[in-house]
Amino acid sequence: MDNGQKKIIAAGILAVAVTAGICIGTVAFVSSRADVQVTALAAESKKDKKASKGQEESTAGMEKKEKEISTETKDEPVSETSSANAEESLADQEKTSENPGESQPSPESSAAAQVDLNEIIVDKDPALYSYEDMEHDMKLWEKAFPQLITINSLGKTFDGREIYDMVIGDINAPNHVMINASIHAREYITTQLVMKQTAAFLQNPETSGQYLNDTVIHVIPMINPDGVTISQFGLDKLNKQETKDLVQVISQLDGASDMNSYLRRWKANAQGVDVNRNFDALWEDYGGPAQVSSDRYKGEAVGCIPESAALIQLTNTYNFVKTVSYHTQGGVIYWYFGQTGELRDKTEGMAQAVSAVTGYPLDANYQNLDPAGYKDWAISKKGIPSLTIEVGRDTSPVDPAQFQEIWNKNKEVWSVILNY
Repeated sequence: MDNGQKKIIAAGILAVAVTAGICIGTVAFVSSRADVQVTALAAESKKDKKASKGQEESTAGMEKKEKEISTETKDEPVSETSSANAEESLADQEKTSENPGESQPSPESSAAAQVDLNEIIVDKDPALYSYEDMEHDMKLWEKAFPQLITINSLGKTFDGREIYDMVIGDINAPNHVMINASIHAREYITTQLVMKQTAAFLQNPETSGQYLNDTVIHVIPMINPDGVTISQFGLDKLNKQETKDLVQVISQLDGASDMNSYLRRWKANAQGVDVNRNFDALWEDYGGPAQVSSDRYKGEAVGCIPESAALIQLTNTYNFVKTVSYHTQGGVIYWYFGQTGELRDKTEGMAQAVSAVTGYPLDANYQNLDPAGYKDWAISKKGIPSLTIEVGRDTSPVDPAQFQEIWNKNKEVWSVILNY
């Protein structure tokens, strides 16, 4: 038996152990808990150059200041006490203001604000807007607007990538809004969409300054960077051999025949857990695959993987007033998860406002959809008005030719959400 076969068997043992009841998040962190590290990346960095297609860039030019936030990985993911502790541990990275009521500095206040942010976005080939492209763009923005943007890491994935939170505005503002994308790997075109939305927001200082008087925006442009990398590039750009071995084992468990097509349609994280089926919203009732898979496996426990644990911790820390999750399938807005009263009215009203500018219809028939998603949890357990906006037509990955149409429909969404 050669070393390659031994590695495949070892990965297979890992997959079997997971299905036998060991939380994948525990395996990933080699610990009984998932530690979500929040890293404030300094605005000072070395001279940036635009990466060529497929070039791997690192964040070595950014100085990192790491702080750990412990996240419980139980069915009740984060208690009120742990949430309070998380808030305390985040205090050092929060921006202080002697006069919190003052308007947030607009992008025009930056000496580097003359940069054309639309040129930063890799618009020519959305299919290849990669994790490295996203990192590069965020670094440039942080340098251009050091008083406006802070890039934080919510922790690392199984394959060693950062889960970024791009904070726009004063962290001490009373209202926190969160917009996320690419929780599902093959839906990576949503990362480019929210990055382009961010660029448009930064280039409109009058509007952005008005919104940022009392609001701070958290943009999570790529929740599932390992999965996105698998969907875009297959096994070639994975960092660790153990990750490659595990993905190969999962493909065998799934009975994959055409490996290229199988990996291209990968939906889960690198550990074979569907991140958007790993939240405490009818999680116990959800079926799905009984073992790790490229699609729809809910994991062994709520919040037991780095990606979902990061979102749970962040939400418990800041208690968002609104959230938007971008997906790709069918051009529709999901807003309902059984909520009643004022929460229902607020969520439906926000959905109707978004529908008016996007043209996407509303869908309230949540019983026919898989539960345990982030939006479901944010509504049912946190009482946050939250939307899932599905962009694109046909199957995922969405044809890159659709990007301009998607952008045209969604370019006003931020204004609608922030105004509502």
